[in-house]
Amino acid sequence: MNLSDTLSLTPKGVDEALNRTYKVNIRQRSVLILLGKPQTVEYVLQKQQQLFNRDEVIQIVNELAGEGFVDINGGTVARAAASLSSGSNIQLLEGIIISEAKFLLVDFCVDSFGTQSQTFVDELGGCKNEKNLQLCLKNIYAATEANSPDRLSILLKIIEEINATA
Repeated sequence: MNLSDTLSLTPKGVDEALNRTYKVNIRQRSVLILLGKPQTVEYVLQKQQQLFNRDEVIQIVNELAGEGFVDINGGTVARAAASLSSGSNIQLLEGIIISEAKFLLVDFCVDSFGTQSQTFVDELGGCKNEKNLQLCLKNIYAATEANSPDRLSILLKIIEEINATA
């Protein structure tokens, strides 16, 4: 692993960072939180230097990569973005729970776009059926792709979670 290597969260890492699904230890969690967007190994070492020595940080990163929470050099994020670009994964299934889908998408928009999310929040609030929600999702996807491409893997995970409610 080089200092210039890029670290990014896998869908499993995103799930742990957001939901504490796997209950990793506090040392590992601190690195996961730093990787809310892809960062270099050097960046992680700089941010963690007050808490851990260099060898400990490298060990933590290797543990996270070995357990599938972190990808080195962005392979998983690139695959997730490519699969989203194909359009197959931005389809919502029939029978999803609209209220849960709206909640998850509003939360994603606020996290991704901050104060710029109000347009999406209002649009989602007006969605009464799957067809309207699908149109909103396409707009959210386009904005994410343009403004926060590093968050596409998180959006993919949310779409999977929404479709699981069908």
